[in-house]
Amino acid sequence: MTSFDVLDAEMERLKSMSGGGSSLEPILRGFHDAGFQAAVQQFAADRAAHFQATCPDGSQPLIWTQYFNEYRELFEMHLRHILHGLGLTQDTFHELCGYLQEIEENLGDDSENLYGYIKAITSSEDYDAFLQLMFAEVQRQQSLGAGTSQEIEVVVPEGMGPGETLPVDYLGARYELVIPEGYTAGMTFRTSILV
Repeated sequence: MTSFDVLDAEMERLKSMSGGGSSLEPILRGFHDAGFQAAVQQFAADRAAHFQATCPDGSQPLIWTQYFNEYRELFEMHLRHILHGLGLTQDTFHELCGYLQEIEENLGDDSENLYGYIKAITSSEDYDAFLQLMFAEVQRQQSLGAGTSQEIEVVVPEGMGPGETLPVDYLGARYELVIPEGYTAGMTFRTSILV
């Protein structure tokens, strides 16, 4: 375990890199780097087509979980890169965060805004935020295309048939679609929706 004197010195070194701000600022700044932001944008753009799936039963395709794990790993790798560039090991960074937590809890000193930084740094662990990013990218790509309507394919669920209203979640919005005549459970119909 690293001594408090070493952690204090590390905090001061990092504060000097941030112009006197929080010792966590250089780490957060690394996530705002234009190169990393471009990588996140490209990640979303490359996978957006998979997020156009309709889910009448509220489920989600398993590929979304795989992409979420890849997204999390993208952030983990970048954190390791940032820490390496700052001359910190992951262990030292974890100890520093623990030390800052002790300072905040025992002394009431939140000058480092530990929880704000931790929330920002760990936002990649939030699945709902990930979905919002992916849905926003799908909508961005669609807005570059043909207008405001989108053609989707919908599978008629078991126990439903023609004329019944089917709630469909698409890009985070709910649509009430009427199953067309001639379509029964397991069949797929195409329809246009306004996005």
